[in-house]
Amino acid sequence: MTEFVHKLGNAWEIFKTSLSFIRRDKSLLAVPILLVFTSILFCLLFFFVLSIGDPTVALAFYANIIIFLFFMHIWTTFLGAAQAWMVHEVAQGKDATLLSGLKRALQNIGDILLFAFVMLLISLLVAMLRGKRREMGAGLGYAASGLAWLIETVTGIAGKLVLPAMIITERNFTQSVKQLQEAIKRIPEIATFEVGIRPLTSLISFLSLGISVLFGLAFGLFVGIILFVLLAITLHIFSTLINQIYYTLLYLTLIEGKKIPGLKLKK
Repeated sequence: MTEFVHKLGNAWEIFKTSLSFIRRDKSLLAVPILLVFTSILFCLLFFFVLSIGDPTVALAFYANIIIFLFFMHIWTTFLGAAQAWMVHEVAQGKDATLLSGLKRALQNIGDILLFAFVMLLISLLVAMLRGKRREMGAGLGYAASGLAWLIETVTGIAGKLVLPAMIITERNFTQSVKQLQEAIKRIPEIATFEVGIRPLTSLISFLSLGISVLFGLAFGLFVGIILFVLLAITLHIFSTLINQIYYTLLYLTLIEGKKIPGLKLKK
């Protein structure tokens, strides 16, 4: 029981350190901000391409979707790799820069492409399972949805540990995946973050919606909508950054066994 409590304490300590990293080096915000606005731009371009294409050609339609999804997986993985390296730099007491993160990610572009391809296949499998729900009975349909959720959740967490392993160490993608067996010991720290800490962002989202409604009633619907959009973007940037820092620090300290000044954990 004492060991379990220590592991819960580890999660809280890593979370607090993640917050301190943002205060310590504001350049860490560059990646999630870039990710949000480029993703919006790429989505707009994608829908424009679809609009000028022939929707009756099913093969071309689905091919465009898969190509777009693969490109987005590559882009998000590439920026995630840059972010992991920047967090590593801050953990070493250095001044992180977006350029240094992008350079490091480029050095591992082969592993990034493989990572993105595997995650795309998993995404397609999850989408297929969810699509099958309508064709199945109630029991099998819910089972398929549950399996899709489980696959998506587990692979999402695994990916957040594989990425820093590929970028920070000399391991390639395959070696980083094999190292995941060591993460089993860290399930309490992972579960504490996923179940206990991350849901706080949902609570903040509801509060943001409430604030937007109040401003909408006071100053008009347009002001309320603008405020909600700005708050939603800000919250997404913050939650994305905390998520990346947390898992990078968890990997560095509890899996790689690195020492980070100011972060004292129970092994």
